[in-house]
Amino acid sequence: MRKTKLVGILLLLIGVTGCSDVINGSTQDIAVSTYPKSGASCMLRNGRGGSILPATPASVTVGRSSSPLNIKCQTEDGWDGSTTLNATNASGPIDGLMNGWIGDPNTDAAFAYPDHADIVLAQHKTEAQSSTGDAAVHAPMSALDPAADRARINDDNVAMRFRALQVLFDEGLITTEEFNTRRGANLGVLLRYSLVPGARDLERRPPPPPQLVARLKYLAAAYAEHSISASEQAAERQTILEGLLPAHPLRRADPPPPIKDQLQLAAEIGRIERLRVASVISDKEAAAEKAKVTQLLDASIAAADAAARLASGVAVSGAAPSVTGVGVALASYASDAQARKGWAGLQKTYPDELGALRLSVKVTPRPHNRPSSYRILAGPLPDSASAANICRILKRRGVACDTTDFSE
Repeated sequence: MRKTKLVGILLLLIGVTGCSDVINGSTQDIAVSTYPKSGASCMLRNGRGGSILPATPASVTVGRSSSPLNIKCQTEDGWDGSTTLNATNASGPIDGLMNGWIGDPNTDAAFAYPDHADIVLAQHKTEAQSSTGDAAVHAPMSALDPAADRARINDDNVAMRFRALQVLFDEGLITTEEFNTRRGANLGVLLRYSLVPGARDLERRPPPPPQLVARLKYLAAAYAEHSISASEQAAERQTILEGLLPAHPLRRADPPPPIKDQLQLAAEIGRIERLRVASVISDKEAAAEKAKVTQLLDASIAAADAAARLASGVAVSGAAPSVTGVGVALASYASDAQARKGWAGLQKTYPDELGALRLSVKVTPRPHNRPSSYRILAGPLPDSASAANICRILKRRGVACDTTDFSE
C-alpha cells in the first residue's frame, strides 16, 4: 500500500512537471503593431537575446525571460518609436496541491510578456537628413520644409482617426449608421476641395486604435455584468466617439488654400495618393478629388489670364458690342477655361445647330465654400421657337439643353 502511494505521488509530480513545460515553454509569440504607420521594422531584445521583425503588423517569437523586453521600431522614411514590456510570473498556484507553483518561478520559463505591443511612432529627421553636403540634396522634401513636415504629420493624425473608426466598425463596436454618419460628417478634412470642411482640430494625435477597442469592449462587458449602468456606458462611449470624429461638428476647419500653381497641385495630388494608399479614402473618392483640384487650377489660371488681359487693355479694345436675346443653356463646368473648351467641342460636333452662335459663360456661386458653376449659354437666336428647336435636336443626341435669355 505504501509503495503504491509513493508511485502515485511520483506520477503526480511527473505530471505536474510536464504540465509546466506545456504551459510555459521557453518561447512565446508577441503581436507587434505600429501607429499611425505600419511597415516598420523592429528589434526586440531581452536577457535571452534579440529578435528582428521585418515589418509591422506581425507576430514574432521571443525567448521567455525575467528581464524586460525592449522593442524599437522604425520606418524607412524616418518614423520611429519604442516601448518596454515587463515580464510577469506566468505560473499559478494549484488549488489543493502542495500549495505550490507549476514550474520553478526562478527559471525564465516561468515568466511571460503581454501577448501584444502597440507602438506609437513619431517622425524624426534621420542622420542623413541632418547632415550637410550631398546628403542634404537627397533628403526628403519634408526635411527641408518644416511647414510641409508639420502638414504631413497632421494628415497622418487625421488619417489615424478614420482608420480607428474603421477598426471600431470591423470589431462590431459601432453600427453601420454610426460609421457612415461620423465618416460623412468629417470626410471634408480628407477631401478638402470637394466637400464641406470637417470638424476643427482633428489633426491632434488620437489614442491608438487598440486602446479605443479595448476601452469600448470593457464598457460593453462592464454593462453586461451590471457593474455600470446603461447611462454610464452610453455617456462614456459617446464621449469617446465624439472625441474621435464628431457626428455633428459644431466648429469646422478652415477652407484649404486655393490651388494657384503646378507645384501646389502636385503636392495636393501627392497628399491625396497617400490617403488612398492608407485606405482612408476609396479609389473613387481619390479620383474625384484629383479631378477637382485640377479643375480649380484651370480656373485659377484662366482668371489670372483674364485679369492680365484686362489690365493690358486687350480685352477692352478687342471686345465686340454687347448682344442680347434668346439663347440655349448647355453643359456646366467647374471652371471658365473648361467651359470654353467644352463649347469648342460642342460647336465642332454640332456645327449646323451651334456653329453660328456665340458663347456666353454664366457663373453661379455655390454655398458652403463650394466652387462656382460655369454654364455655357449660346446665342443669340431670333426667337424662342428657334431655341426650342435646337434643344429638341440636341436632347435627342444626349446633350443637356434648355431655352434661356442670352446676353454677351
